[in-house]
Amino acid sequence: MNSLEQLEEARDRYCEALVRGDPALARLVIDGALDRGVSRGEVYLDVLTPTQVRIGELWHQGRLNIAQEHLATTITMETMDHLRSGMRQKVGLGVRAVVTPVEGDQHSIGARMIADFLVMDGWDVDFLAQGTPAKDLADFAEQRRADLVALSCTLAELVRNAVAAANAVREIGPPSPRILLGGAAVGGTGREPGGLRCDAIAGNALEAVSEARRLVGLTEEKLSLEEQLSLMGRRINSIRTTSGMTQRELADASGLDRTYISLVEHGRQNLTIGAVLKIAHALDVPVGDLLTQRELPAP
Repeated sequence: MNSLEQLEEARDRYCEALVRGDPALARLVIDGALDRGVSRGEVYLDVLTPTQVRIGELWHQGRLNIAQEHLATTITMETMDHLRSGMRQKVGLGVRAVVTPVEGDQHSIGARMIADFLVMDGWDVDFLAQGTPAKDLADFAEQRRADLVALSCTLAELVRNAVAAANAVREIGPPSPRILLGGAAVGGTGREPGGLRCDAIAGNALEAVSEARRLVGLTEEKLSLEEQLSLMGRRINSIRTTSGMTQRELADASGLDRTYISLVEHGRQNLTIGAVLKIAHALDVPVGDLLTQRELPAP
């Protein structure tokens, strides 16, 4: 069974566990996927996320009631706790983020996913599962000396709460934390960050890591897609050769084709989120190490 088939099977079985309201089966499915070499990042993006979307669809179709939908969300949050407890500790980056849904937003899974991806990247993270009033959030971020406040907003009618939170956070300092905004209400909408009083908008968890690093100065200015692919390719090549891996060994470890790896290293292949996760897992480095815009010295 190839990696795509493994992920599809895991999604189907995990969805079955959520529909049945069976947390033990859910954990068994996830542990089985991890044992077969699926990375934690892939579990988040390719199993948990699409399954939660499916649960929402079943609720809208009337095939699940609200209690069943709430139980499914609880099981997924517990699954995330389980995944985080098993993460290998990376060298800390020395930066702290506060991650939370905006006030009034009852959907916390997206915010939790961003929090866990930042943890995997080496951040110190305070995750608030419930939306917090703007002033209290700003006071908390100041007390925790946060470098970044990441807000998730899933409902269009709550965008005003995101703006209010951003305005309150901007009163901290100087220096005030940088503000990252994501979620279904803003991601992929083409809205400008300044109009929402934030510093950047992220469309998914991986983009959130990249933008978070840029905002706190761990990476530099935004690059074009071609420049980003070229730089990422050089970083992958440098990390691979420094660790003594051949392209074939990296291809085997990541479940990708060797020709694909060659194109990636030459900056001529647009990577999917799944491919970035597979390569980072195979190289045993945080995802952010591939997304950072700082050049590595030649091996």
